[in-house]
Amino acid sequence: PRHEPHTDKYFLRSAEILRKEGINPFVRYQVFIRKGPGITGGIDEAIAAIMKYSPKLAEHGGRIFALQDGVPYQPEETLMLLEGPILDLIELETMYLSILSDRTGRANGEPEPDLEKIRANVREVAELINKSKFGPRHLSYFGARHYGYEWDAKIARVAYEAGAASTSTDIGAATFGQKGVGTVPHALVLAFASKYGEEDSAVETMKAFHKHMPKDVPRIFLADTFNREITDTLKVAEELGDDFWGPRFDTNGAVIAEGGVPFDGRKYWTGTGVTVEAVAAARRAFNDEGYPNLKIALSSGFSNPKKVEAFILGEQRYDLKLFDFIGAGFADDRYVATSDIMGYFVDDEFITLHKAGRPYRPNPRLEKVDLSVY
Repeated sequence: PRHEPHTDKYFLRSAEILRKEGINPFVRYQVFIRKGPGITGGIDEAIAAIMKYSPKLAEHGGRIFALQDGVPYQPEETLMLLEGPILDLIELETMYLSILSDRTGRANGEPEPDLEKIRANVREVAELINKSKFGPRHLSYFGARHYGYEWDAKIARVAYEAGAASTSTDIGAATFGQKGVGTVPHALVLAFASKYGEEDSAVETMKAFHKHMPKDVPRIFLADTFNREITDTLKVAEELGDDFWGPRFDTNGAVIAEGGVPFDGRKYWTGTGVTVEAVAAARRAFNDEGYPNLKIALSSGFSNPKKVEAFILGEQRYDLKLFDFIGAGFADDRYVATSDIMGYFVDDEFITLHKAGRPYRPNPRLEKVDLSVY
């Protein structure tokens, strides 16, 4: 298949924006799976997919380092490093991660996706939102990279039938007569940070997004890249004014979001990641700074009904609408591959640049892949 229909929409949009802006840093991606220990699977197939859809990667100086298939790995151990111009790699993330997630799962005896279990999970989350004080909100299925690409259309359809209003890929959305939806990925913010620096990355990313994307695409900013969820959102709000939909919070489970509080025993309310207290602090800050109309999108952990329930309770307790949109992957207990930019090269010097809480983890077990055989 072509990769585009299977690709999360925000990667396709990001590639278009970077091309039009002439931004193409030579980056390093790090790929890992949290669930483990286990046996690797799908690495060779993932590399083959990368080389099929980015045939000039080697010609452009690209490099891949990886473990072999069928070898033991530890949770969060780096399984692959991909190095090359970002425009050779950014559109391929959904495809190669879907292969790694599915094939590693299979290598470890994981059953095929249970469509009825997914349906029940989506329905439970949708019903929680719909019964809440602030009424129904938009639920989107964001799980394309968590399941094999062959499953995406089927699972997206099931999610839609169970109450999701949209999904992130065109092939999934086509099953209910839509196009894929998406916001901004960390990769786009990091690419802009490589040119403009961390401080100005938020505003420069969204200025370019606003300039190049069709008017009907909501201007939603992924606000957690540098752990300045409130600060960077307010900068973008000042720049874009009424054209700004609002932020998406996807704070890494290794860091406390700006405005959040250390864990005090209240799960989902305090501690690391996207928490009730952090989002409530952001909502109050936006209101206080004169942006009561900013909306909020949430992702990271919202397949879990208990987490959604905590946010609904938080809304009641504080009389604050904490979100307008939830994106969730509905694959919490599965082998899920993740890919993050770790930094970029200027000449031969590597400059560290990554999202908060996701540092580079070198792995001496990785072997350089001979790309000429693909």
